[in-house]
Parts: sequence; structure tokens; C-alpha cells
Amino acid sequence: MSLRTKVWLILALTIVTALITWPRESDLLKLVGIKNVNLEVKQGLDLQGGAHLVFKADAAELAKLNQTDREKAMTGLIDVIQKRANPAGTSEITVQRQGSDRVIVELPGVQNVAEAVNKIGKTAQLTFLEVDPSTQTPTETGITGKDVEKAEVGFSQSNQPVVTLQMKGPATKQFGDLTTRLNKTNGQLLTLLDDQPIFGPATVSSPITDGRAQLEGNFGSIAEARTVADQITAGALPIPVTLVEERTVGPTLGRESIAKSLVAGIIGLAVVAAFMVAYYRLAGVFAVGALIIYTLLTLTIYKISGLTPYSIVLTLAGTAGFILSIGMAVDANILVFERMKEELRSGKAFATALESAFDRAWTSIRDSNVATIITCVILYLFSGTALIKGFAVTLGLGVLISMFTAIVVTRTLLRLSLRYSWGQKPSFYGVRSAEVERP
Repeated sequence: MSLRTKVWLILALTIVTALITWPRESDLLKLVGIKNVNLEVKQGLDLQGGAHLVFKADAAELAKLNQTDREKAMTGLIDVIQKRANPAGTSEITVQRQGSDRVIVELPGVQNVAEAVNKIGKTAQLTFLEVDPSTQTPTETGITGKDVEKAEVGFSQSNQPVVTLQMKGPATKQFGDLTTRLNKTNGQLLTLLDDQPIFGPATVSSPITDGRAQLEGNFGSIAEARTVADQITAGALPIPVTLVEERTVGPTLGRESIAKSLVAGIIGLAVVAAFMVAYYRLAGVFAVGALIIYTLLTLTIYKISGLTPYSIVLTLAGTAGFILSIGMAVDANILVFERMKEELRSGKAFATALESAFDRAWTSIRDSNVATIITCVILYLFSGTALIKGFAVTLGLGVLISMFTAIVVTRTLLRLSLRYSWGQKPSFYGVRSAEVERP
């Protein structure tokens, strides 16, 4: 790819990300015909508030269990609620036990509390029944939600939201035998969710031997279908629960604290930018430009992720990961610039010094960033808490983006400057002419 093409691509990337991160980007999107799209960085409970829910396990059901089984039931309850409330595992949702029979759930930024309560607190016991069409008598088939590997939202031929099910390996044959028999005998299949029909009773038009079933439950919206799919995938609650407390939580930091943190962050970045420009001159200017592109690109990904089920929720921990990755981006530039100064002092030509600096610094940059990414992966996989996972995601994402901006963007801008005479002055890179070795 030519240098000219790279410069134009970087310019286009800067413009697009700047438009997306613009505070009133929705107005700009409407100008190009994109409507009803809300792009915003989602904030955690500690920054924007949300819902605080407390569920209590059914006392009568707990009384039937011994101490060991009771602990297993509560542990399973927390696990299922966590999967329902946070299917991707990256949102800053808190699920923790309180006492012997209560579970606290904190949902940042939730506006429809009733929908959240229904999604989390519903038992979601899925049952498949065989119905005799002559007597309308239902009979258990032995197939339940435990036999479903995963559930996803899809659309029917009439473009209505449906829930598609994928049976687990052993249940695939059992379900295939059931539907084959019902198809031959004109029997009917009824699917219940917490004893409420969501499909059927209806005849089976053809055997389902691949384990994929479709529930056309007259879902009112995609959100309703997704709630049912998440409930089925997470599994039924091991014990019924009742909502005993519900309240809205205000930001724990407060607007004043957030404003002060923002000012402190801006001052810190300004000081770093001033240092880079003062110490590395022209190269520092390019580093600051790459840092701006890094910030725009990162915020763009944060905003776009909000349109997917795997949205990145920004909290204090996530902000720390973001700021830490900025420091690593600057660190990569410093390694390159120091190498470049050494090459220039040794008397090498500017173009040669530039390429040699990036080549020699790349190993150190790669190793340090790979080590950080490995740490982020370990934190994400084994931390077990959304707080640490959120930190790992923002830091890991920031490191990947910073590698791009520090290596590709800064290198391209420096190569471009060397095409002009003003870009080939040692003083512009923090090197005095007297320090340059003469052949």
C-alpha cells in the first residue's frame, strides 16, 4: 500500500470516528439518513446509577433441603441470575449473595426495571409435552430446558421474532424420535414456560432430527423474545425467588465528582502532550495526533458496541484500564523516538533512522503489549467478577488499538514529513546538530 493511500485512509478514519464520537452524533446520523440509532457510551452503576434489586429464595423450598443442598441451590441461583443479567460477561452488573437466602442484583443504566425483574426473577422452567388430539390430554415427554444447549432469537417467514432452540447431543435423538412419532400419529406438541404455553399445542408437520426447534410464541417484540432466549440458555432457577426490594440508585460519585475527574484527566493528558511536544518536537506532535486518533477510535468502539449484546460498559475500573492503555501508547512512541534519536546521532539518514528505529523498538513494544494482553485474557477468563472483566476488556482493547496508532499512524505521519525539507531537521526530533556524528 502506498504512503499516499495510507494517509488518506488515516484521514478518513479520523473523520468518521470524530463524527461518531461527536456529542450530538444522532443529529449527524440523521443527515445521512440513519435514524433511530442511539450511539452513546454506556456507563456503570458507579457513574450513572441504575436499579438495585433484592431477591429472596422461597423459604418453603429451602426448608426441604439439607445444608449442603441448600448451599448448592443458592450457588446455582447466583450463577443462573448472573448469566441472565449479563450473558456476555462484560457489563458491570453485580450479583452477590446477602445472608442465607437473598441475592442482590445491581443493574447500571437500566430504565425498564419491570422487564429486568421479569428476565431475572422468572423461574423459566421449560417443558415439552405430548398432547393427544382426541382428548387434549398432555403427557410428559421427559424433555425439559435442561436438554437445550442454547436458545437464540430469530425470525419466522412472516418476519416475526421467534426463539430457536438447539438440543444437546443426547436429547437430539430423543427429540427426533418424539417428533417422528408425533408426525406419524398426528399427535401434537405443547411447549410450556413456567406452566404457560409459548408454543402449541400444534401438529408436527415434519420430524425434527437435527435438534433445532423453533418456538413461535407470539412474542410482542424482539426484546421479549431475547429475554426468553436468555432465560432458556441460562437455565431454570434451581429454586423460586421473590422480589423483596426494588429501588433506583443514583450515581455514587455524583456529578461534581465526575466533573472533577474529567478535568483532572484532561489536565493530565495536556501535560503528557506538552511533554511529548517539548521533548520530541515534531515527532511529539505526531505522537499527540496519534493519541487523538486512538481516543476517537476507542470511543467509537465503545459506542458501537452498545448496539450489540456485547456492549462495553464504562465504570471507574474500565476508565482506569482506558487511561492505562493511553500510557502504554505513549510509552511505545517514546521507545521509537529514543531509538530514532540514537540513529540520527550516529549519522544515519533520516529515512534510514526512522525505519531502523521502528524495527529495533518493535520487539520491545510487541513483547510488552503481548504480555499485557495475556494478562487481560487471564483476568477475563478466571476473575469471575464483572468488575475485573470490564477492566480487562477496556485495557486489552486499548492496548490493541494503541499498537495500531503508535506503529501505523505515527510511522505514516513521520514518513510523510520526511518527504519535505522541513521534516529533515535534527532539531525537530530533539537532536542538536552538534550531537550528529559526521562521516
